[in-house]
Amino acid sequence: MPQRPVIEGESFQVQYILENAENNPDFTFPKFSGLRLVTGPNVYSGKKLAANNQAILYKNVVFTLAALNTGKFKIPGASCQVNGKILKSNDVFIKIISAKGSDESSYFLKPGEDAMKKIRENLFLRLTVDKQTCFIGEPLVATFKLYSRLQSKSNIIKNPGFYGFSVYDMIEVNDKVQSEEKLKGHWFDVHTVRKVQLYPLEAGVFTIDAMELENEVEFSQNEINKKTKQAVSENMYNKNADKENSTDAKMYEMNIRSEPVVINVRPLPGKNPADTFAGAVGSFAINAFVSKDSVLKNEEDSLNVEINGAGNFQRVNAPIINWPGSFEVFEPSVKDTFDKQQVPLAGQRKFKYIFVSDHPGFYTIPSVSFSFFNLKTKTYKTVSTKPFTIFVSAKTKNRRSSGVLPVPLKSNSNSNWLLIGLAFFALATGIIMWAIKRRKKDKIENQRRAYEPPVKSLLSVQEILTPARTVLNHDDKTFYDALGRCIWNYFNDRFSNSNPRMIKKELSGILMTKGIDQEKINKLLEIIHQCEIGMYTNAEMGLDKKELFENTQNILSDIESYG
Repeated sequence: MPQRPVIEGESFQVQYILENAENNPDFTFPKFSGLRLVTGPNVYSGKKLAANNQAILYKNVVFTLAALNTGKFKIPGASCQVNGKILKSNDVFIKIISAKGSDESSYFLKPGEDAMKKIRENLFLRLTVDKQTCFIGEPLVATFKLYSRLQSKSNIIKNPGFYGFSVYDMIEVNDKVQSEEKLKGHWFDVHTVRKVQLYPLEAGVFTIDAMELENEVEFSQNEINKKTKQAVSENMYNKNADKENSTDAKMYEMNIRSEPVVINVRPLPGKNPADTFAGAVGSFAINAFVSKDSVLKNEEDSLNVEINGAGNFQRVNAPIINWPGSFEVFEPSVKDTFDKQQVPLAGQRKFKYIFVSDHPGFYTIPSVSFSFFNLKTKTYKTVSTKPFTIFVSAKTKNRRSSGVLPVPLKSNSNSNWLLIGLAFFALATGIIMWAIKRRKKDKIENQRRAYEPPVKSLLSVQEILTPARTVLNHDDKTFYDALGRCIWNYFNDRFSNSNPRMIKKELSGILMTKGIDQEKINKLLEIIHQCEIGMYTNAEMGLDKKELFENTQNILSDIESYG
């Protein structure tokens, strides 16, 4: 309930919270005598962490009520049935006071009163950070809050850019996180529009850009009608929400924005270049195990490496392992399990390496090491697993499908010769077909090489980015993979004398020699880095893909203008 008296005619919210709600409980809600129901019940599900870091599921049931008369009113508790058991919440009381003589009434616009000034004083957006100086990889939390004492609808028209940081969203606008705060003697409804964890990627001075909202504010020109026409919209951020303005109300529009905040990122202390440090900052532990310690020749096995802890997981890369020479090893798969509500980000990143060997014998996989910078001790630390011994048997794995019956050891000799003849016929047919296809392919390739266009026709930026544009609404991994490939295709297309597998450092050097602005280069490299994270990990990026695509298109277009 609100922790303050409510002005007569004002809307307010009542919330019932059920913890450990895994299933859908059967709620029974009371009647609100003496109060008008505006909206509800609206049910939201969520998760929070207890003191022991255990997740607690909850359901939040919200009613919006309007106070019609002054006095003290009882808000009865609700009840619900869970697993055959009836639970009941507590009762609370709310005090309704008169609007006359109170400075809490902001809905009524007095004659001659400046509407825009009143909006500026009673509706504003703030960005707060928990620190403005930190190390590379040290998390900081940025929170955007909308403070309001007005009847308004707001829409985000510009999300901030977080250049130089990796971003994990903790609260988004659709989570509808609301509270109350008292500032300069007035109570404000506070909406947490966005809350993010930011992890600096390099040392330097960086700016968290402003967020901008457009707002429609409604004022009543008749103080009496405030009782029946004021309501808090559950679609506060929905630009197309239905408007129910009375004839005595007047709408005003104003854009508001948060102030940018400067962050100073310090470099990490010097490190031993011989260790396995690759940028991870926090506190981590490592664990590893093999699926089988004894396998047949050519039988697949797997090494599973788990890195647990808290920190900047986006810099937790696949450990380098010194495999035995006779092992064939495939690229590891990556699986993430994170709790983004914890700061720093807590959870696990798991790497699974598949390997096979066709040489029998005993083999040792050396211990796997992982290094990180511990923020508490301000030192580098390396953690390692034990080595693993694998025995590869001389017996070869039987690759025959279980759906095929084995050929009996004793059988009719004529049948055996028939099977052998069919096998040779199938083999000969396959070789002939392969030779025909190969000849056709070589002919086409020779014809292609024979034609050399006199002038190379370069694709435009828009044409090169078409694959990424077509997958904007696909999953993150597909989009970031497409965008990353498009960016590199652009530079490989433009710089014909460059290495087709050039790295970001080489790209930065080439762009600098062409006179490209350093800030623009840094923004481009950050976009490439975000694409790499999205391509090679399962981390939730929390970025606006459309905005990232448009930023990429603008940067490449600017580079194109340099020739």
